[in-house]
Amino acid sequence: MANDTEDLRELLATLTVDEVTDLVAGMSPLAAASLLESLSGVAGPDAPTSPLDQALALDEGFRVRPHLSYLSDRLVAAVNDVEEGRSRRLIVEMPPRSGKTTLATLVAPAWMLRRHPNWPIAITSHDGQLATTWGRQIRRWVEGGRLEPVQVARDAGAASSWETVQGGKVLAISIRESFTGRGAKVLVIDDPHKDFIDAHSAILRQSLWDWWLSVAQTRLEPPYLIVVVMTRWHEDDFVGRLLSEEHEGDPGEWERIRLPALSASSASDPDLLDREPGEPLLSPLLDETTEQALDRWADIKANVGTYTFSAMYQQRPAPAKGVIFDTGWWQYWTTDPTKVTEDGRVVHIDPMRELSGARWLDSWDASFKGTDSSDWVVGQRWCRLGPDRFLIAQQRGRWSFTQTIAAMRVWSNQLDPMHSPCGHLVHQRLIEDKANGPAIIDTLRRELSGLKAINPKTSKEARARSITPEVESGHVFLPHPTDPGNEWVTDLLSELRNFPHDAADDQVDALTQALTELREGAGSITVPGRLALVSGGRNDSGQSAVSASLSGPGRMAALARTDMARPRPGMRGRGLPIRPTPRLPRTPDSS
Repeated sequence: MANDTEDLRELLATLTVDEVTDLVAGMSPLAAASLLESLSGVAGPDAPTSPLDQALALDEGFRVRPHLSYLSDRLVAAVNDVEEGRSRRLIVEMPPRSGKTTLATLVAPAWMLRRHPNWPIAITSHDGQLATTWGRQIRRWVEGGRLEPVQVARDAGAASSWETVQGGKVLAISIRESFTGRGAKVLVIDDPHKDFIDAHSAILRQSLWDWWLSVAQTRLEPPYLIVVVMTRWHEDDFVGRLLSEEHEGDPGEWERIRLPALSASSASDPDLLDREPGEPLLSPLLDETTEQALDRWADIKANVGTYTFSAMYQQRPAPAKGVIFDTGWWQYWTTDPTKVTEDGRVVHIDPMRELSGARWLDSWDASFKGTDSSDWVVGQRWCRLGPDRFLIAQQRGRWSFTQTIAAMRVWSNQLDPMHSPCGHLVHQRLIEDKANGPAIIDTLRRELSGLKAINPKTSKEARARSITPEVESGHVFLPHPTDPGNEWVTDLLSELRNFPHDAADDQVDALTQALTELREGAGSITVPGRLALVSGGRNDSGQSAVSASLSGPGRMAALARTDMARPRPGMRGRGLPIRPTPRLPRTPDSS
């Protein structure tokens, strides 16, 4: 019987696509099904034997990299197991732009369909349009004769759902679309999390998990193959749960293909490619040496911050719960209505229009030497409307005294929204009355209004813990990390999570200083041309800053600002109307 099957396979391998189609069309359904089962795995003597070979056949310019060769070999082994009756589950963790989607999500299903034209294959992602793009590309390859003997059936359906004449199917949908009535021999799940915010939302993580338990797994046709392709975002993201003993399922069923940007090989966790510690992955998108790859990864790490690099590029997400701040506590605002979430964690705000009646201030943490090893100088722009606090923009750099003064002058310019977003709304500028703070105040007190010296009485850690109620209750909104110009937010989140054990704490200092002030009130401030009020210091007449009082127009202005800070009926910081508005100009940030 085995020899008869082999003879049939050899015979079928000599037929053209048209001959196979005519042969199947003239058979009864039962006979056709039997023939197609024998046809599985027959794609001609010159057919690619692996996803990597298939990629090279489709694109002669495809760059072969060691990590892609390894991934291709593991996919071949998994398909062989399924062909022999054993279900397989694979997890693929690699950095963005490393070729994992091209090989595992696009080319591998095409190769499997060519090997088994009667297999139903489902490709899913967080974005239905993205998944449809993959399904459409595979169909184009089939229609172009590049995946013989596969042929698209007449009236096969749309690009997101189509059939082959051999009885196979390709379904490409979002994880939020219906899967009812359709099965899968192969299920590919690529990037089920939309972005950083999605992955850090407990509600959205649970929604994805519910889809996995009640929808995805119920559509599998044993023996089956599942391939999860992901960049890591969070320790409790989809892959985190699949590998956790605390959630449904057996972590031991999964083969984990984790390939970080830089090898972290150790005796207990050896590198799959046998790389030395620190050895990089090479990009499949460009020609580069090992040294160039190291420089590229270093630049990326500097741009995205340690927390994001550890998760997305090293596939080792750190715990979101820090010593003081939990990453899940922060809320976000965006100028892009499409990013708003139903749980209220991301809201749409036009600061110029909807926060113009808020209380605004700048908070500066200054320690300057002007060298690469000196501490950072950080300036943050905040406002409060009702119970909600919004971080609008940030300045950061390793600046000298002169550079710091220049930066503060630019940011206080009320007529330059490009370099000072919403600067005309700011009436108060906080500077810690230690280290370099007094020198800054002394230099700028006659030209910048609202300078206020802050003399903290407690430790940095104590000050940070004191403002956690506002954060934990969901009343502190940061700029959305994926909005243009907000790349610095991920580094801020990393510093907040690691505080007080991170090497830098300047952003946290500016943040806690601002939130403390927004809670407590206005206090003593400077008014150029009238009084130079510095908390704990003296004005030009020798008066104590604490005992000096404002009068006339200065007092009226202060009262107006104080009144503006009070919550007013009807003011809301979340659930504001969504309007098509221009984006905020990008804020310079040298971090």
